[in-house]
Amino acid sequence: MPLLIWATDDSRRKKDDVAVAAGSDTLLEEEALEAPKGEYAPAEPTPEPSTGKPSAKPSPTVDKPVRVPSSVPVSEPVKERKKAEARVEEHKPPELPPNTAAYAVQRLAASSPGRHICYRVHVKGAGWTTPVCDGATAGQEGKGRPITAINVAVADAKRVNGNEFVQKDGWTTEWSGAADGTDLVLGSAAANAPSLSGFTIGVESGNVCQNHKLGEHGWGGLACESPQGWIFGGSTEPQFWLEAVRFTV
Repeated sequence: MPLLIWATDDSRRKKDDVAVAAGSDTLLEEEALEAPKGEYAPAEPTPEPSTGKPSAKPSPTVDKPVRVPSSVPVSEPVKERKKAEARVEEHKPPELPPNTAAYAVQRLAASSPGRHICYRVHVKGAGWTTPVCDGATAGQEGKGRPITAINVAVADAKRVNGNEFVQKDGWTTEWSGAADGTDLVLGSAAANAPSLSGFTIGVESGNVCQNHKLGEHGWGGLACESPQGWIFGGSTEPQFWLEAVRFTV
């Protein structure tokens, strides 16, 4: 509300005028009073830079939910899991050469499940014979060609073990063995390999029987595995050598 100051020399008149002015809604003078411009006019406040530290934690913002059109396909989590699954590689057993005792016994066991033994011999000057099984003859009878190596494999016997007696040299190697369906080789197939005159053989499950023929001699007769877990066939005499063998389990 504007402040009105009235100055006069007559104090009495001043009092009366003031009293009249107080009870009236209009000014006593006809001219309206104006505040000098630029001195008392109100001004808009000027913002001042804040000296306080900004808030370290911004106010959270809430995203409005986005509506997915019905035409947009929804990803299938089941398929994504299938893609993330590791691939399992199948490990196939190594393929065996066809002219081995292991190959022969595997084929025989596949067509006729049960206990089997297959074998072949390496004949000096002639090489490996064709594998035979379950009591058939391996070797060349009456041709004067000694055996230098024996290849044996079993099925349903768990393991076959053996050693060879080298003519004139005796037992030259440690016992060795082979699990079902794998090859055990006694002796050597090298060109200059010495002849065999005897061998030992045994199986882990069941019994193995053998028969042998020495050069310039007949068959020695069927003999089976003894309680100690092996059977000897052939001779330990240096003048004898193996010419043919037969095995059964």
